[in-house]
Amino acid sequence: MVREKRKGLCEGRAEEGLAFCSEALSRTVPSYSESEVIAPLRTIGFDATSSLKAAFWHSTIEESHQVGDLDFVSIALNTGGGRVWRNSEATPTDVGELTMQPFEGARWRFENPVSFLHLYVPFRLLSDVCESLFDRELRHADLSMPAGIRNDRLCDTARLVRSGLTSIEPTNLILDSWALMLAEKLVRGFSSHANRNVRGSFGKISARGIAHVIDYVETNIDLNLSLDKLAGVAAMSTCHFARRFKETVGVSPHTYVLTRRVRHAQAQLKATRRSIADIAATSGFSNQAHLTSTFQRLLGITPLGFRRSVQSV
Repeated sequence: MVREKRKGLCEGRAEEGLAFCSEALSRTVPSYSESEVIAPLRTIGFDATSSLKAAFWHSTIEESHQVGDLDFVSIALNTGGGRVWRNSEATPTDVGELTMQPFEGARWRFENPVSFLHLYVPFRLLSDVCESLFDRELRHADLSMPAGIRNDRLCDTARLVRSGLTSIEPTNLILDSWALMLAEKLVRGFSSHANRNVRGSFGKISARGIAHVIDYVETNIDLNLSLDKLAGVAAMSTCHFARRFKETVGVSPHTYVLTRRVRHAQAQLKATRRSIADIAATSGFSNQAHLTSTFQRLLGITPLGFRRSVQSV
């Protein structure tokens, strides 16, 4: 039995600009994480106020049932092993392909021991994205739930998220950004509104609004920032904020914050003798490895290499 949809999904704020919804930002655990006989090996975001939740699974049994959940869209990426069948459908999901969990739940059959990643995106977020892109309400019946999805933009995004989840301990802002990416791919590719013309420019954020956001980021650079919180500072919906921020600044909120964190770490590496682990924490990175990989990707040098280079001058 699918649990009843919670009331009061979206609460408006009496602030200048659009009301924004915080339902996507919650500690709610998806019912999809419940199974009769297997449990996830690892979960991400279940104990955090992030919009995206994720779980890694490995099954050595032949069959399993998962309950439904109206509040989340579940995307399952087959990451290794054999094929997977959903209910009595003839089309399997092979390794590297995606399948979606119906809102009413499903029974899964496994050919061999199978590993898979489930990504849980709040339906409320998809609804917000749909309204933002097409100015149309999204109902559960408007979303198709295919199996055996391959060579699709959604697959590419899911693989990107998997790579990130296995390489770093993701922050709330990263999880929120991934959730927004997945939500847009789902609405554009699998909703009944997909053939409509997408709204054009969303406009820019006012200079005052951008100044508030930038000041908030600089003041709270060491915190686990969320996309919803940054949108709240600008008094905008999450979807509108993300799009308008990029139109105004030229990069996504996540990229902007990541760049500022690297710059903050640079300044500390140059001016202090604090450990790199401490600098990672005070710059808002999830751990030292996250700082090192980001620092090297953006600047072409490791934090230690940078510190040695400035100390030798």
